[in-house]
Amino acid sequence: MEIKCNFNPYYKDYNKPRQLAGKAFYGRVPLDNRVSMDIFARKPVAKKCAAGFLGLMHTIGDYVKNYVKNIKHTYEHKIIFAIVEKELFGKNSIDSLTHDLDKLILYILGFPKKFVSKFHRKHSVHHTESGKKPNLRSMLCDNIASSPEFKPEKKCSLREHYKKCKALQEVKGFGEMLEKYNYGEDLNFKKIKTEKEMRCHSPIGMPTEFVQSLFFFI
Repeated sequence: MEIKCNFNPYYKDYNKPRQLAGKAFYGRVPLDNRVSMDIFARKPVAKKCAAGFLGLMHTIGDYVKNYVKNIKHTYEHKIIFAIVEKELFGKNSIDSLTHDLDKLILYILGFPKKFVSKFHRKHSVHHTESGKKPNLRSMLCDNIASSPEFKPEKKCSLREHYKKCKALQEVKGFGEMLEKYNYGEDLNFKKIKTEKEMRCHSPIGMPTEFVQSLFFFI
């Protein structure tokens, strides 16, 4: 049924006669005599993420997916940090426990990645953005644990990254430490990855001797 309204250019008063082919005509003009055009507005094509219940479920699904991903990546990075520190210095320090712990807690609480990253860099001594006195040992282990060997999304090796990063070059003593430990290139990355996978499936994840040493601080 056609809706009669002022917005329909073909709406006519059906009670008044009109001339059509020389004869009086009552009713609407036949389709063949009309201008070819869309009379009514077309219904918008539904989008994949349309508003409403389905759109809400899609948004929640993305949030849950990123929530789990961020926690998993941070936890794995903490384990690699601990292994790298043990390989370089022979034992773990308290840094292996506290490293990126704020990120892990914030992610668990549901804070978005952009906020967590900015907060973490502003308050961590192994990041130049904090403006605090740098912890060179923690900074070294963090940069090695964040190299392409462990984070494929990183495109530059630590050696290349240091040459391009002015902020790291300005950290007093960090360049000498990188040279001393050969930018971590002497480490057995395959062994570290294997050990990381084993610890990811353990209930604690941290080295046994390190967990035992924590009782000293309690």
